[in-house]
Amino acid sequence: MCVRFRHLQQDPVTAWFAETFPHQDVLRAEIGADLRRCPVLLTDPPNKSYFGHVVELAIGLALCNQSPYPRLFHCLDPCLATRLLTTAGHQPSVAGAASYDAGRRSDRALRPAHLFTAASRLANVRILLNQIDRHYSDAVPSTRHVLEQYPHLLHGHPRETYQTRHAFRIVWSSYSSGFHDALRSYGPATAQLSLLDGRRHADFLLGTTVLEVKSGRLDENHYLDELIRQILTYALLAHHDGHHVTHVAVYATRYQRLLRYRLGELINQLAGNPIDLTATGAELAALVRSQPRRRRPDRKSGPEERQIGRSAHRTAPWDRQQ
Repeated sequence: MCVRFRHLQQDPVTAWFAETFPHQDVLRAEIGADLRRCPVLLTDPPNKSYFGHVVELAIGLALCNQSPYPRLFHCLDPCLATRLLTTAGHQPSVAGAASYDAGRRSDRALRPAHLFTAASRLANVRILLNQIDRHYSDAVPSTRHVLEQYPHLLHGHPRETYQTRHAFRIVWSSYSSGFHDALRSYGPATAQLSLLDGRRHADFLLGTTVLEVKSGRLDENHYLDELIRQILTYALLAHHDGHHVTHVAVYATRYQRLLRYRLGELINQLAGNPIDLTATGAELAALVRSQPRRRRPDRKSGPEERQIGRSAHRTAPWDRQQ
């Protein structure tokens, strides 16, 4: 099958990436070779998608000086939300839900057990919110109503939570060995950076570095291809939205590896010629806008989360710099 015909079988954004950045295979081979030399953490959580959410949320709660994830906290009863924020080391500026995006981190110590408690609860909130968000425009109040009626959804399955906690301890021990300090050195953290009016969301913007956190496998080409498209998408759209972006980074928790690249050099290498960052970002933005809008796209969603969503509806109406 010729390359041109294959592109016709792809969605427009994927085809655009293949045409604009034809040398992605070079980066894919480089990352793959790098990760194969890394010591892999032996974690086997029962629900890998849920585990990914927990790790990302815990990192956000640890990195951000300002309280992250206000949308998730707004899905909770104000008293419960305040308790979770405090558990995670944040202090709302004033009592009440309106302060969730204005609170500040008050405890600089990383307390893994406390962070896990908050992150695991928020992961369940996110999963439910993502499911409701596909069907209702007022997803936050709807999610809050469901959680008020069915509070057990916030806690998940006890056995799954216990096994996830064990895997989290292994990852967090690695994260605390130097990755946390490395990530903080990039600059102030913004979690779940909304891009292009919410059409895409980057895990983090740390100063001028767009960061993607990966907790799962990256041992096959299609995983790496998706990862490369993600970091390029977020960096280009962040630039288009007016954010000053100089680097892209990937923290692969399973492989205990933090990779960071200069954005300008990277896109020129992948394109095979100099790229106008502004024009390229605008072109990508136009393509994304032309597609049917996805509600709060969630890259971590998998069969496990879809099943949780169906159940809910049934019961409730270190650092390498390039």
